[in-house]
Amino acid sequence: MSKLEEARLTINEVDEAMAQLFEKRMQAVEEVVKYKKEHHLPVLDEKREAFVIEHNTNYIQEQKYKASYHEFMKQLMGVSRAYQKSVLYHDVIGFQGVEGAFSHIAANRIFPDLKKKRYATFEEVFKAVVNQEIAYGIVPFENSYTGEVGEVLDLLMQYPVYVQGDYDLRISQNLLGIKGSCLEDIKQVYSKDQAIHQSKQFLQGRGYELIPYPNTALAAEYVARMQDKSKAAIAAKENAELYGLDILAENINTSDQNTTRFLILGKALCTKGNRSSLAIIVPHKAGALVAAMNLIAKYGFNMQSIISRSIKERPWEYYFYIEIDGNIHEAQEKKLLAELNEVCEQVKILGLYETKGRD
Repeated sequence: MSKLEEARLTINEVDEAMAQLFEKRMQAVEEVVKYKKEHHLPVLDEKREAFVIEHNTNYIQEQKYKASYHEFMKQLMGVSRAYQKSVLYHDVIGFQGVEGAFSHIAANRIFPDLKKKRYATFEEVFKAVVNQEIAYGIVPFENSYTGEVGEVLDLLMQYPVYVQGDYDLRISQNLLGIKGSCLEDIKQVYSKDQAIHQSKQFLQGRGYELIPYPNTALAAEYVARMQDKSKAAIAAKENAELYGLDILAENINTSDQNTTRFLILGKALCTKGNRSSLAIIVPHKAGALVAAMNLIAKYGFNMQSIISRSIKERPWEYYFYIEIDGNIHEAQEKKLLAELNEVCEQVKILGLYETKGRD
C-alpha cells in the first residue's frame, strides 16, 4: 500500500468516526433547541458560541492547525444554528404588511394551519428566508392590472432564495364601515389609491370624499379605530372580521378578473416541478437577447413570461426574468442552461415549482 493510500485510509476512518460524533452532537443540539423553545430563548448565544470555539481550539496541539480548526468550529456552530432555526421556525410563514393585507390573506390561504409573522418590507421577508427565521416567505409578484412588483424581482436577483410555488389570489374589494352604519352615512372613503381606482365605477356619483391610505388593511384598521359612521374603507372581506366592521357593499371593484400572483419563497431549490424560473444578463450588444431567446426556441421550451428590469449599477443595461415550462434538473433543460451560459454574462436559477397554470 502506497503512502497516499495509507493517508486516504486514515482519512476515511477519521471521517467515519467524525460522522458518528456529529450525529451524537446534533442529538444534543436537539435537546438544546427543545429547551430554548420551552423557555423562549434566542437561537444565538454569542458568549456561549465564542467560548465553545475558543475552548475547543485550545485542544489542538499543533499550532499550524489552530487557525483551520478555529474556522471549522465557526462553521460547525453555524450548522448548529441553522438546524435550531429549522426546528424552531418550521411552522412559521412570513409576509410583508399588516394583518388583513392581501399578502396576509394569501399566506392564510396557502398555509392555513401555520403561524404567520409579518415584516415591514419585502427585503425583510427575503432576509428571514435566508436566515431561516421562517419556513417560507409569501410575496406579491405581479398583478393582472398593474403588472409586476419590480422590487421583488430585484430581490430575487440579490438574495439566495428560490421560488418553490405560486398562488393566484382573486382580489375582491368591499366597502367596510363600523357596526350599525349604512351606505347613506358614508362621507369619507379611505383606501390604497389602486383600490380606489379599481372601485371607481361603484364610487362615481356618490359624493364620497376619497382619501388615499398606505394600504387597504390599514384603512380598515383606521375606520375601526375612529368609530365614526361617516367613514368607510375599501378592503378585503377578511378585514371586516379582523377589525369588527360591517360589509356595506360587496365586490365593488369594476372587474372581477383582478388577480395578484404571489410567490412562495424557500431556502432550497426544489427537485420536482413543471415550471422553471431564471434570470439572465446578456452582453450589451446587438442581438444578444435574440441569441438567448433562439436557444430557448431551439430546445422547444414554452416560454410563459419574460420581464426586463434595469440593472441599477449599470445604466441602460437590463436583466431578464424568464419562466419556461419544464424541470431544470432534466437533461434537455441542463443542455439549455449550458448553452445559455455560453451566450449570457450571467444565468441565475431562481426557482422550480409545480404550477397548475391559468385559465
